[in-house]
Amino acid sequence: VALALDLDDKLIREGLAREVVRAVQNARKEAGFEISDRIALSLGGDDELLAAARAHSEYLCGETLAETVDYAAEQGEQALVDGRQLRISIAPLEV
Repeated sequence: VALALDLDDKLIREGLAREVVRAVQNARKEAGFEISDRIALSLGGDDELLAAARAHSEYLCGETLAETVDYAAEQGEQALVDGRQLRISIAPLEV
């Protein structure tokens, strides 16, 4: 049995998207949001991280309960994802 262990761009972006989700979940927890709270999310920082988040936006929104996502955050909590800078800004969703 032979296994191909090479990572292509698609798999790398998927992995980065999962790490972005993890970082957003940590930011939600630190901000005191409840598990069921819907949010407005804004991300900024490294272009590759943002591209991965955009490519997997449905997954990102589903996992983080983000109703909206903006990719131009200039302020917010700083997170390090795979050695790359990510800014995360979370706001409660107004109902």
